Amino acid sequence: MIRIGLIGAAWITPMAILEPAKLLPNAEVVAIAARDPVRARIFANEHGIAEVEETYEALLLRPDLDLVYIALPVSLHAQWAELALTNGKHVLCEKPLVMNARQAQHLAQVSASTGRFLIEAFHYVYHPYFKCIQQIIKSKELGVIEEVTGRLHVPVPPKEGQIRHDPSMGGGALMDLGCYPIHMMRTLFDTAPKVVKSEMVMGASGVDLSIKAELALSDGIVGFLDCSMPETGELLGELIIVGTEGKLHGSKPILPHLGGVLQVETAEGRRAEKSDTRSTFYYQLKAVVNAIQDGEQPLISMLDSIGNATVLDDIRTCAN
Repeated sequence: MIRIGLIGAAWITPMAILEPAKLLPNAEVVAIAARDPVRARIFANEHGIAEVEETYEALLLRPDLDLVYIALPVSLHAQWAELALTNGKHVLCEKPLVMNARQAQHLAQVSASTGRFLIEAFHYVYHPYFKCIQQIIKSKELGVIEEVTGRLHVPVPPKEGQIRHDPSMGGGALMDLGCYPIHMMRTLFDTAPKVVKSEMVMGASGVDLSIKAELALSDGIVGFLDCSMPETGELLGELIIVGTEGKLHGSKPILPHLGGVLQVETAEGRRAEKSDTRSTFYYQLKAVVNAIQDGEQPLISMLDSIGNATVLDDIRTCAN
């Protein structure tokens, strides 16, 4: 049994950990700590978590935890991930893992020295939907890939306490949203993208409300990043891959279990495949728990996280 502790009573925690853990015979949520102990107790009562610790430090000192899940503002990830690792815990941390590549490099050293895994929570990559995209590209059905577009528009109304509009907390469209399409491109084409150009639209709070970038991927493939945080509107997520022999369009590539459809168009015709409805978070927790039990390197390594953080740094630098 892999025993899990929670740092942060975040809105995503039930989806990311609590619900998947109920479906896994080898995972159990044991305890939680939050910035506000009262909030932690309310959260624990609502979700049936047996133990509440008054502080993050107290939770990390518990000898009965194998894995810690961190769902805090990005600016706090590095501090608490390092402390968790040095206290002998494996860590699953929400994306983006760090504020910059320098932090990722440091945490990679800590992870290696402690012999504990630090895993960035790019949950989509474990889902059969994304694996199907990988298989289609590998099959050469689309011919030679020429370009790929990752688009993610998520309404984030500015309001008091909204960390996505706080630059000191790691907010902004690039960090909160752009990390996903960049990771997809890097994973699909096993590449270290070079930033050709990027453009940010800044908001009054000092975060980027939108980011557009052009990237040079491997083998002459051109990548386009398009992410934004409008005040209102519909959530839009799509992955578009164009080759010499066809085109692939994936809707909801990050949360395909919420109705994602994969459409492929070639000279032979069109077809559409609906996504498996089991959540990306279930597949993620299952893979992470199994990796810890087996002692095998998780799918997302620290080298991967360093690579993603480096591209995000480069996009930001190019835009400035």
